[in-house]
Amino acid sequence: MEARASAHPPLFSLPRMSISVRVPPVIVAGMHRSGTTLLARLLDRLGLFLGQRLESHHESVFFLHLNELILRQARASWDRPDPIHEFLQNPEIVQMTLRCLERDLLSWRVREYLGWRQWCRYRSLARLDRPWGWKDPRTVLTLPLWVELFPDAKIIFIVRHGVDVAQSLVVREQQYLRWQQDRFRRAFHRPSRRTYLERVGFRGSVRCLTLEGAFALWESYIAHAEHWLARIANERMVVRYEDLVRARIPHLRALAEFCGLSNVRQSDVEEAAQEVDARRAYAFLTNPVLRDFSDRVRASAWMKRYGYSDVG
Repeated sequence: MEARASAHPPLFSLPRMSISVRVPPVIVAGMHRSGTTLLARLLDRLGLFLGQRLESHHESVFFLHLNELILRQARASWDRPDPIHEFLQNPEIVQMTLRCLERDLLSWRVREYLGWRQWCRYRSLARLDRPWGWKDPRTVLTLPLWVELFPDAKIIFIVRHGVDVAQSLVVREQQYLRWQQDRFRRAFHRPSRRTYLERVGFRGSVRCLTLEGAFALWESYIAHAEHWLARIANERMVVRYEDLVRARIPHLRALAEFCGLSNVRQSDVEEAAQEVDARRAYAFLTNPVLRDFSDRVRASAWMKRYGYSDVG
C-alpha cells in the first residue's frame, strides 16, 4: 500500500474546476483483465457503492459512457490509447472537457449512477453520504481529468502479470472473433437497410488477437498509470493481483479500511474471500507456450518494476 496526502497542485494550467462532495470517490482502475472486476465485485460486497446500473464487468454504465466519450473525442480507444496524450496536453481542449464533465456530473443525468431511490434522496453526488466510487480500466487513461474534478479522490490501482493479462485478452478476442464469424455466415445474406460493414463487419481488437499486441497494450496502460500517479498526491493503494488472491483476508481488510467501509465485519471479509480463486495467480506457468513468451518479455521495464521478471 502506498499512501500520499490528498491535496495536490492542479495538473493543468487552468482554473480549478473541482466538484465539492461530502465523501470523495474511490476510483478503481487497472489494465483490462488485471482483476479490476474481481476487485470491484469484492468491494461492492463489502459496502462500496459503485453505481446502481452496472454492466457485466461491474462497471458503472454512467462513468463507462463518459470515459468512452472522452476517448472517442481524443480519437483514442481502449486498445489504441496513445492519442489521449496529445488530447490532455492541449489546455483549451482539457478546459472544454472538464466543463462538460462538471455539468454532466452536476445534472440530472447522474441519476443513472445513483438510481431512482438515491436520486430522490440526494439529488446530487455532492450530498451522497456513503463510500462510493466507480471501476473502469479506461480510467487509467482519463485519470487526470477525474482527479481534477475530485481532488480528494482515493485511487486503487491493480496490476497483474503481463503475460496472464495478454493471454486473457487473446482468449477473449479470439472467442469474440469466432462469434463474429458465425454471425457473418448466418446474417450476411439477410436483407437490411444498413451497410454490410455495419451489420456484419469486424468490430473487435485486432491488436489483442496476438500475445505480442496484447502485452504491448499492457505495457502502455502501465506507462499511462505510472505517468499520472507520479504527478498526483492522492491517497492510493497499488495492489498486485497475485498478492490479493493469495492473501485475501488481509488485503480485503486493508481495502475496506482504505475505502472508509467502517461497518465491515470479519465474517463479511471471510465470506467475500471465498469468492477468490488463488489458482488464477501466475496461470501462465502451466502453459509451455506462455512460459516461453514470458522468457522473451521478462526484460520489460514494467515487468521488472512490479517484480514479475523473476517469476517462472
